[in-house]
Parts: sequence; C-alpha cells; structure tokens
Amino acid sequence: MKNNIIIFVFSILCCFMSSCEKDYNNWEVESGGDRLFRSLIFEVSKLQSTSVELKFTKAISATKYVFEFSKDNLEFKEIVKTVELSADKLVPFAPSNNPVKVEYREIFADLDGTTGYSVRMKSIDETTGIESGYSQIYFETPAEQIFTNYLPTTNSVKLKWTVSPRVTNVVLYTSEMQVVKEVTLSAEQKVLGELTFDNLTIGTKYIAKIFNETNNRGTLNVSTTGISNSTLYKVLETDNATSITTALTNLVTGGATNLTVEFEVGKTYTIGGEIIVPTGVNNIAFTGSTGANGQLPVLTNARFNVQTQVKDIIIQYLSTTSGGNFFIDLGTKSVDNIYIEGCNVSNINSVVRGTGTTVIKDIYVNNSWISNTGGWGMFNFGGTTTLGSLNVSNCTLTEISTRFGDIRIATKVNFSNITCVNITTAMSHLWLFDNAKPSQVSIQNLIIGGPNGGAKINDTNGTYSNIPISYAGSYKTNDLIVDVRPFNSITVVPLNIYGLFVDPANKNFHIKEGIGFAGTGVAGDKRWFN
Repeated sequence: MKNNIIIFVFSILCCFMSSCEKDYNNWEVESGGDRLFRSLIFEVSKLQSTSVELKFTKAISATKYVFEFSKDNLEFKEIVKTVELSADKLVPFAPSNNPVKVEYREIFADLDGTTGYSVRMKSIDETTGIESGYSQIYFETPAEQIFTNYLPTTNSVKLKWTVSPRVTNVVLYTSEMQVVKEVTLSAEQKVLGELTFDNLTIGTKYIAKIFNETNNRGTLNVSTTGISNSTLYKVLETDNATSITTALTNLVTGGATNLTVEFEVGKTYTIGGEIIVPTGVNNIAFTGSTGANGQLPVLTNARFNVQTQVKDIIIQYLSTTSGGNFFIDLGTKSVDNIYIEGCNVSNINSVVRGTGTTVIKDIYVNNSWISNTGGWGMFNFGGTTTLGSLNVSNCTLTEISTRFGDIRIATKVNFSNITCVNITTAMSHLWLFDNAKPSQVSIQNLIIGGPNGGAKINDTNGTYSNIPISYAGSYKTNDLIVDVRPFNSITVVPLNIYGLFVDPANKNFHIKEGIGFAGTGVAGDKRWFN
C-alpha cells in the first residue's frame, strides 16, 4: 500500500456520564503519514461509561485498522490497550462515492476517568503486508462518576453504583479527607453494586470514593441523617401528633436543645394532626431511615409547626400525606432555615405557607417528590412575611394544582433540575406575584409537560413588568398547550410525555433512549438520569 493513497482523518468524541467542556485548541494532534491534518473536528457526547469515539476515513487498500492506547502524552512508552478492526466489518457512518471520504466512527470503552490518553492508528494491507504510518492524538478523560445514589440513616450510609467488574475498593473519608474506613470489595458487593458503612456519627458529612486499583471512578458527598450531637427520640408506632409534641416538650424541660426525631422504615405512623416544635428547641430534625430499595417511613395526615421560634427545621426521608392541609404553616413564627430532603410529600395544600409577620431566612427543598397540591400554590407567602430565598432543586412535581408559587413578598426564587408532569390536574399558571414587590426568579433545567387536565397554561397569572423570567435551557413537551403568556425562551420538545418519558402513566420519568432529546442528562430531576 502506498502512502499517497492513505488518508487518515481523526476526530474524537469523548463520551461520558456527565457532559464535559474542553478547550480543543489545546489538544495535540500529529500524523505519521504524508499529511498533517490541522483543522480537526472535536465533539462531545454522553454515554454511561467512560469511552472515546474515534472518527476516521477509509484507507483504500486497508484490510485492518490497529489502534494502540497509552497513558502518556504521545510517547507510547507502554501500550495499555490494543484494538484491531477488520475493514470488512466496519459500517460507514457517512458513506461517500469518493472512497477516501468514507467516514467511520468506532467507540472504545473501558477507559479510566481523569486520565490522559494517547491513541495512534495505522492501517494494514494484510495481502501485501504493507503498513501505513501512524496517525495519533492525545486527549484527557474527565472525572468519572459511577455512584448512582445513597441511602442514609442516623448512623449508616448505603452506597449504590453502576455495576461494573472494574472496581476494587471503596474509601469513606471525613469532610476533611481523613480516612474513616476502606473496604476491599467482595465478589458479591461487585455484583450488587452496593456497600453499607455502619457505626457512623449522626448528622455528619462524609465523602465516599470508589476505585479501580488507583483510578478514582466516582466521588460522592454523603451525610447521615439527623442533627449532630442531638438528643434522639425514636417515635413509637402508636405515637401521634399530640404524643410526639408532648415527648418533645418533656425533652426540652429536661435540658435538650437540639433534637432528632426518628421514624423507622417499614412502618406507617398515623400522625393525625400538627406536630408542634416547642419553645426552647434550637434545631430539630424529623428523619426517616431508608430501606434496601429506598422505601421510606409513611406518615399519614402529618403537619409541622413551631410554637414560637426555632433555628433549623429539617425533614428528611419521609413519605407523608397531609389531609389537604398545609405541610408547614408558619403564621407569625420565626425560623432560620427549612430543609426538606429526600421526601415524598403528597395531598397537601402548600409545602410551606408564611403569613402575617412570619420570618424565614431560607427554604431548601431537594431530592423530593411533591404531588397533589391544593389551590393555594405549592408555596404561599403573603402579609408581611420575610423570606430570604426559596430554593427547590432535583425534584419531581406531579399533579400540581393552580401554581408553583403564590408569592406576594420580595424574595429570591430558585428552581433548578425540576421534572413537572400534570396528566389529570389542571394548572392555570406557574407563578402569582405582587408586581409592587418584585421577586428575583431563576429557572434552570426544567422539564414541564403533560395534557394538564385538558387546560391551557400560562407562565404567570398576570403581566409583571418588574419580574423578568427566562426559561432558557428548559423544555416543554408539545402536549402542554400554552395560553396567552408564554414561557420565555423555553425549548419545545416535538414529543408528548409518552414519547419523551419511559412510562409517565406509572410515574417513570426516565428519558427514553435513542430519541435525541437534547436535555438528556442535563434537564429535569437528576434522579432520573440513571
């Protein structure tokens, strides 16, 4: 084979679980053939494992292509991976009548994250034994993340990851990166893709890392539930709102100031009313342990309030209903921060309502599923209530009535990575504000859709000249019909919810594979990414 008929064009498509951004002008490319291609095309895509897709053009007489990988910068001192491809088995990605313009794309998997690789390619005519020179390229893989979830209790953390044979050990660190424990993974743990660390400290942050020998394949910030150095009250299965309030009052009388109220997974608690946080409590957590499959303790008709004031209220890993009432109702009360984490909250009027002279510093709702809300808005703030910010992230919202927020005060509203689907319930608009008290509203990576009970929807209930809202980077399915006030800069998906999601009727909002949805792995509740 002669060099003058060999033309190689390399480009590289790095495919990872998370999107990566590269300055491609800094990537090094060299060729061992007659021609050096300087105007290369580099693109980024996403797959579920660390891999690289190489694009190359046909060498006319080649019967085989050889790819060699090394973990250095175009030195190739130690070849760590060799792949041979038969020319007759390659399927053109871009056919052409001109043989030297026929384009192939091949994926090479099982690479390490956060690693520099050099790859070189040559073609061989096995009939004549003639080989081309090498074309070669250098690239760096971004950090890999194979952790998918974790299930905490007050004294343990169960880690879950994408099952792979290429894992050897997991290390749990303190938040200051001191080793707590290192576990060499057994064959069973590798097959299950999970590991539990026990005997941990209540309400404490940790960092977990999973390795394949020395290569870090994932890093996850985790935390046990509850409040550090707090008094623990384990709720009895016979407890209700009145008896829990009495127990908390007795603990405060005995000198306790920080409280953790723990509900047990696998049990249903008939709360039947409003649990009152007594005066004298500094911080309180209502928390549930999580089962092997992520099931939560169930609380029926459960509501929360404050006698006078408290610093932080934390509600974690509970499945609750509220009998159509307000989940947290803080008329004239004072709270520093409200944290709702990992909960399923349903059959409520509003998640949080503030009226009168209520004072709240910040509200954080994360990794939660909120459904079947009432006509007051999912969040409701009026009167002379003071609220620093409302932050809702990584949440799934279903059958939301009327609106996301009825907010008549000046505050900051941040909604990010939200999946919202209404099938039977009609939501007329997302926001109701008081134009005289403008709010700062930030919407990022929202997916909203569904037939919406047959009703049209608006962005807001009126025109607010002082409150600009942008939905750039967010998506709307085509079965959600907009009325007269559109979602500014939102992208319309040419699919309904049944074309976009795996099984929305049964509340499975994973994105269908292969549909070409631009928001895959970026928009919506991140818990649907895996």
